Amino acid sequence: MKSKRIWELDFLRGLSIILMVLDHLMYDLQSLPYWFSNFYQMDKPVANFLLSAGHWYWNSDLRANFHFVFVAIFLLVSGISYNFSRSNLKRGIRFTIVALLITVITMGVQIGFGLDIGIVFGIIHMFAIGTLLVWLFKKIWDNDVFIFIVGVLIIAYGVYFKFWDVTYYNTLDFPKLLEVIIGIKGYGADHFGIFPYVGVIFIGTVIGKQFYQAKASLLPSWDKAWNKPFVFAGKYTLWIFVTHQLIIMALVYIIGYMSGFRI
Repeated sequence: MKSKRIWELDFLRGLSIILMVLDHLMYDLQSLPYWFSNFYQMDKPVANFLLSAGHWYWNSDLRANFHFVFVAIFLLVSGISYNFSRSNLKRGIRFTIVALLITVITMGVQIGFGLDIGIVFGIIHMFAIGTLLVWLFKKIWDNDVFIFIVGVLIIAYGVYFKFWDVTYYNTLDFPKLLEVIIGIKGYGADHFGIFPYVGVIFIGTVIGKQFYQAKASLLPSWDKAWNKPFVFAGKYTLWIFVTHQLIIMALVYIIGYMSGFRI
């Protein structure tokens, strides 16, 4: 029998991935001059407006602060959902494979086409490692207080080294890679280190165990038609995350080429 999904978790997951897609879209818009060599020569009002909007958003306090909110929602819900998986070891390995594919593809495009989109340790990488770390720590001691304390310590260490203001490397070698994975340094177009983000997943698993023991919605009466677009996105979060940037890039290039822009 197919288990009934918990709509509010899908909704929150869907909301966070939609906001993440919009966040990445604004990054792409502020990068238009790097994508098209004749961008400034064309001087198209609509394109200039999109560039300005992308620049404004990407450098605004709104993005600097709100960015962490929807990431935290995504990771907290992911931690809650940890309790519903039959095998989190397999789940973590599956996400690790997806993360490695993302690195191969994005770094290949960056090297081959000169686009600054390479991802070495992004949110999927961090989520995969986080899932495996939760699995490991629960094998050591499956105790909610213990898991919660580990999560708090991971977040505290991230706050200690100011995770929101890390220095980004322009090149990468093995010692630097370890710093990037830990989170004390950054690299690439999408970077989320273990500290502090994995701590949110740890705490989410405790919340899920405490509030969703019955594996049923806490707000069944609110499950109406209004939430369907977000719930749909929440069901297919991984697919949306993996494919959205390629789709956005393709659309930007096609529309740009039809408008006279050239690489």
